Amino acid sequence: MVLSQDEFGQAVRDALRDFARPDLLRASPLLRSRLIVEQAGAQAAPAERAARLQTLLREGAESLQASPRDSKLYRAVYHTYIQPLATQEQVAELLDLPFSTYRRHLKAGLARVAEALWSREIGSGER
Repeated sequence: MVLSQDEFGQAVRDALRDFARPDLLRASPLLRSRLIVEQAGAQAAPAERAARLQTLLREGAESLQASPRDSKLYRAVYHTYIQPLATQEQVAELLDLPFSTYRRHLKAGLARVAEALWSREIGSGER
């Protein structure tokens, strides 16, 4: 399945929202992306593809830690989606940020994760 960059980015955001729910991840269009098919295998079951997607999402988020400047983005993504707190307000409080700043970090972090995975999808960021 071929997704445009915008569609791919939206699918990454949706998949991060569903990160802790593998049953919901099984409906992600990303499961049919080149990146997942190549990594999980063409014959992989939806549950296997969803598990691989979780791994790739985690790796994409963790890649933000490589830069001290982006570590704040990682923390926003991590505490919102990977190991979520109950509310975004609690995440902002944990990170000791005004809510608007937290939301800005989260938005930028989501964009960076989507960019990292898109780069791998189109082949320029192979690991």
